[in-house]
Amino acid sequence: MNPPAELRDTGTLNLAFAQALLDELRAAGVSAVVVCPGSRSTPLTLAVARSGLPYSVHIDERSAAFHALGHAKASGRAVVLVCTSGTAGANFLPAVAEASHARVPLVVLTADRPPELRAWGAAQTMEQRALYAGFARWSEETPCPSDGVAVEYARALARRAVCAATGPAPGPVHLNLPFREPLVPDSVPMDVRAPVAGQASAATAVASAHEVSPDVVRTLLGVERGVLVFGPDAWDASLADAAADLAGTLGWPAIADPASGLRAGTALEGALIHSADVLLRDADTAEALAPEFVLRFGGQPTSKACNQWLARHGAAPVWLADPAAGFRDPQHRAARVLRASATQVAAALRASGATPTVSTVAWRTRWQDADRATIAAVTEALQAEPRFLAPQLAQSLWAALPQGAALYAANSMAIREVDSFAGPRPAELRLLANRGVNGIDGQVSSALGAAAAHGRPTVLWCGDLTLLHDVSGLLAGRLHGGNLTVVVSNDDGGGIFEYLPVARSVPREVFEPLFAVPHGLDLCAIARGFGWQASRAASVVEFEATLSRALAGGLHVIEVPMDRAANTAFHVTINAAVRERLRAELRQ
Repeated sequence: MNPPAELRDTGTLNLAFAQALLDELRAAGVSAVVVCPGSRSTPLTLAVARSGLPYSVHIDERSAAFHALGHAKASGRAVVLVCTSGTAGANFLPAVAEASHARVPLVVLTADRPPELRAWGAAQTMEQRALYAGFARWSEETPCPSDGVAVEYARALARRAVCAATGPAPGPVHLNLPFREPLVPDSVPMDVRAPVAGQASAATAVASAHEVSPDVVRTLLGVERGVLVFGPDAWDASLADAAADLAGTLGWPAIADPASGLRAGTALEGALIHSADVLLRDADTAEALAPEFVLRFGGQPTSKACNQWLARHGAAPVWLADPAAGFRDPQHRAARVLRASATQVAAALRASGATPTVSTVAWRTRWQDADRATIAAVTEALQAEPRFLAPQLAQSLWAALPQGAALYAANSMAIREVDSFAGPRPAELRLLANRGVNGIDGQVSSALGAAAAHGRPTVLWCGDLTLLHDVSGLLAGRLHGGNLTVVVSNDDGGGIFEYLPVARSVPREVFEPLFAVPHGLDLCAIARGFGWQASRAASVVEFEATLSRALAGGLHVIEVPMDRAANTAFHVTINAAVRERLRAELRQ
């Protein structure tokens, strides 16, 4: 249906099209909109303000996109990103790439100049149609709104966009939207519209079940020395119960990446191997625990030790269960890809009525014994070290956060420290991480978005370079407020490079400026300059007291000074202590 003849001016057509698009995005189930100011996107921005959707406005497009990413991760629903024409949309690319690989639903709306202005030297005009090639689940460019481009088309676009973004393999969708001038009518009433009724959430349109065949069930039940591996994945509230069912039926031990969401709580109690990253660093133990079968869910684990252990035992078949039938298998080990979720596999196994055999129980007991010995050795090493280093910080943070809190663990070292030193924790904790492309960019902005969606105490743990990489995230927090505590381990440079061969193969005078990149900056002063409260904590006691005050609300940065050399050496000490304890246990 075309608008009445008296409304068929360009500005009115633009706004009607944009309003229909935003109203239908709301009806289709998106949770929020992140807007970056601009001229060409004026119809979209005004439509956002009138749609009734929650929205925030951001100056920096890169930070805005990561804010949307974090919000979508925490809410589990699609978030809309809006920007103007030109390089604005290009600044979304890092977060779009992360969303693609991490399967996070985003709907990206880039405003554009009309086709007749492209390639003719018009200002703020560039090729935008393929900005996210290789990353978008679906891309579309619309015609400029006109009498022939009706609001029904805009609504259909919105429904399809959310359907594609939230499908079996969730991810980003890109709509490139050219508008001719005048962009909006002379007068725009800013009434907030009610949501469009009568449309089902697009998320329901892609729901599908995949049968786990009897031969799959028979094969899995016939394995005595199997291991469940849960890698990083999109948040799934049902995963804990499914994982517990799998472990209970099969009797296998479970290795869970921190970003799987399974490391806190009691669902996997008795099956979860908390210290897998550390105990598998001991070659003898890793060999003694060689599996005959691996059933994997989610992406590749963060743990290098775990991945090396999987690679060494190439004779053991690896089955990858993925409802999107994705090949998240960089080792090329998957002998079979099951298009099924953990819940579907668990249900099929439970229906068999099978229970673990005596030999399977003995196999899991060997893992549990190694886990207990490793945790004891790590605990002793941490208690004997007087300095407050990253392993102590990981344990303290993991234990101190309240029930139901969220921890955003940044790349590169924070997520690894959690993986190594996060022990048993009965209280629930939501752990989030950008483990799609694993970049350090946009972490503060991502955590701010997660905090806005989560609505509970939220903490970001990151390194100093990660914080400096997203200083604009501090600005976003200053502008939008909210409640977020950033814990920053400041070792004056890139600590992860200390663990790479280059740290030992070149002189320090070469390594430091090329890889470590010491900056000597006062991070508390930087945070205060952006309006955040900031303080330093140099001991466990100071840190826990400061954290407790920060979790009461507001924007806080807690800087933990860290001796980079001492921290690296301490990890070596811990690994040696674990190795000694494990070998003593194995000889008994």
